[in-house]
Amino acid sequence: MNLTLDKKRAIQFCYPEIEPNWEELPEDILIELVLDYDNEQSCATSALYELSSKNNPKAVELAEWLLTEENSDEWLKKSATSIIDRRKNQYENN
Repeated sequence: MNLTLDKKRAIQFCYPEIEPNWEELPEDILIELVLDYDNEQSCATSALYELSSKNNPKAVELAEWLLTEENSDEWLKKSATSIIDRRKNQYENN
């Protein structure tokens, strides 16, 4: 039997024992990790922060979505709130 995992699943499977270099991950993989938060919420949190640090507009959209998700845990929701607040502060200061 030959098992192969796509990049997202491989990251989730190994996390947190093997943490990826978040800065090098393509933004589409980061988005997939956030969308699939149910499988690894702490991994989704890191992916969301990395998207935000790259100023990807999808970060705020995903953060808002996560706040409405019943299954996202309190830490993921706190991270989402932090990203939304940070973005609001950036707009207010410009």
